[in-house]
Amino acid sequence: MSLNLRANIVIRATAERLFELICTPERLPEWNVSVNNGRRAAADQAVCLGSRAVFRGKLLGQSLESETEVIDFEPPRLFATRAIRGPRLTTRFELHSQPDGTRVVVDVIGEVPGGVLGSRVAEGFLRKELTASLIRLRAIGESDRTDPISPVP
Repeated sequence: MSLNLRANIVIRATAERLFELICTPERLPEWNVSVNNGRRAAADQAVCLGSRAVFRGKLLGQSLESETEVIDFEPPRLFATRAIRGPRLTTRFELHSQPDGTRVVVDVIGEVPGGVLGSRVAEGFLRKELTASLIRLRAIGESDRTDPISPVP
């Protein structure tokens, strides 16, 4: 069954700062609640179009390892990955600069097993995890900033 999630959040930080947090595999466990460990597939390779990363974490309560490939890379505006091992999900981040920070729009699409019931369970769970991850991303993005955007009052 097909899965299609969209979420967005405004973060009082520059697109450049947020792009770095989003696309750096080693930083993913800091803000993505589903990931315990992240690393580049080739340790010395820069993150770029075609680069790969390996992640360990949990999905729907199950431990898993996945590998993704960068399919869109336009700093600091667009970053997207496609899973080549693990859950078959494509995740796309669009960053839109605004006067009060950056709007981060995330789309997660893919296939989940289990028919209609499996899709509903997975969608509800993944939506909660995505929301929690974006809240963490906002907390990290807005902390210890050196950019010119004013802190939240």
